Amino acid sequence: MPFEIKLTIVLSLVLIASLAGWYWKAHTGKVKLIKRGELVDLSKLDAYKNGKKVTRFGKKVTLLQFSTEVCSQCKQTAKAFGELEQQHSDLLHLEVDLTNRLDLAAHFGVLQTPTTLVLGSNGKVLARVGGAPKPQEIQLELEKLDIK
Repeated sequence: MPFEIKLTIVLSLVLIASLAGWYWKAHTGKVKLIKRGELVDLSKLDAYKNGKKVTRFGKKVTLLQFSTEVCSQCKQTAKAFGELEQQHSDLLHLEVDLTNRLDLAAHFGVLQTPTTLVLGSNGKVLARVGGAPKPQEIQLELEKLDIK
């Protein structure tokens, strides 16, 4: 195969990989609004907070974070959400480890961790964030839900 063709193939692959990386980076961590969100069943999540089983959603909003044991960004995300939870009494942060819960990962279509679902007070999915959320985007979403 001539050198020019090999070089064209390599450069094309680099360009495709660069465009794919740019697209992924541009869309990771952004809040995506959900128009027809499902209602999340807390009993199926089997979520615990401070050693107690969670039986209620937050007064206005719940940040449901799906994590795994090997996720490097999950701890930072949980810390940021924990700080938000301390600042806003109407907000609840739940972290669910998907390491041994592939059923939940499949049900909610989680392809990366952290993935966060923003739930209303009734448990309806209002928005979704794939990857580590951008703090300014979460703050804007909370303001839309009248949480300041």
